[in-house]
Amino acid sequence: MKLLLSTLLCSATLILLAAVPVLAQPVISFDEETYDFGDVNQGDVLEHLFVFRNTGNEPLLIEKVTSS
Repeated sequence: MKLLLSTLLCSATLILLAAVPVLAQPVISFDEETYDFGDVNQGDVLEHLFVFRNTGNEPLLIEKVTSS
């Protein structure tokens, strides 16, 4: 009985330890994801700041940024 309990406890521990890397990841969180400038005249210079933060527990790498 003790051997069975010990084996089950060891197995459960190994399963939990194997799942830990899946939980560790970067998470990007934006204050706002879109912004509408409205009507814009040709030649106008526009600027808007998008605030974001990494709320995850691993480094966040930003490799490519595009606009539309």
